[in-house]
Amino acid sequence: MATALSRPRVVLAVCTFNRNEELAVLLECVASIAERNARAFAIGAVVVDDSADAKARAVAEKFAKRFELGTHYRHSGARNISVARNMALETAMELGDWIAMTDDDCEPGEDWLSELLRVQRETGADVVTGPLFRRAHAGAPAWISDQPFLNASRFDAADGARLHTAFTNNCLIASAILRHDPKLRFRPEFGRIGGEDTVFFHGIADAGHTMHFARHAVMFENEVEERLTLSYQLRRFFWYGNTSVQTSRAKGVGAARLAKHGVGTIVRALGRPIGRVLRGERPHMLYALAEVCNGAGKLAGVMGVKVNHK
Repeated sequence: MATALSRPRVVLAVCTFNRNEELAVLLECVASIAERNARAFAIGAVVVDDSADAKARAVAEKFAKRFELGTHYRHSGARNISVARNMALETAMELGDWIAMTDDDCEPGEDWLSELLRVQRETGADVVTGPLFRRAHAGAPAWISDQPFLNASRFDAADGARLHTAFTNNCLIASAILRHDPKLRFRPEFGRIGGEDTVFFHGIADAGHTMHFARHAVMFENEVEERLTLSYQLRRFFWYGNTSVQTSRAKGVGAARLAKHGVGTIVRALGRPIGRVLRGERPHMLYALAEVCNGAGKLAGVMGVKVNHK
């Protein structure tokens, strides 16, 4: 069982790909958290750049003196998120007691690390994960927020609840469990199609480690302009469905069961607008279309189609 030290060493581990401005926002937020909580915990940062040109190095170097445990830049360039994340883990686990993971387009709330660590102390968890809230800028198309696109993958549970999975966009992982078990890594075969995080955390759970939910460890994901189009959202939902099948098959779920689930997703999506209208609500036609794409992605996955994440 992981234990919390009186002044834990926490290392931010973030992988980035052509998002230097967003990365700078994230590092500035975490640096501010570090300054406000210097007596409570020590923070470092590991930035793994998965782009070919290594331009994120300049961003990381600007924060070289902002973190007590240093800022450590690594270049991957493999265009494979699993390879990049494993590089981040390997570096971070030698620097700190805890690894705090998130994405380069995310922005933590003020109490993010404090809440992750609080829940860890109270539960003795090996992994703590928190909620992610997607948000769009004020000029975004109205449908992106009027319909539940921003809430599509939101997860919620009671504070401190025991879970069977976690999320790389908002989590705290004990370095010790990674050092002691080299098999607990992201699998490269999922690094381009997605689902590598689901398989990774399933492996942690299967190894007997505990995961708990920190409801108040809030992380925000700022939707970039390219995601605020209907074509992108439909492709995203198709990919969601497709990658869910890949991860389920990795767990041994049969094709027939997955096909049935895909058909059920499409049927529910087609019935959604009717049900909403009967309740006196707006039909949410675009979201229903996205859910149809989700089901189609599942069926494509059953037939062996693998969609790369973009």
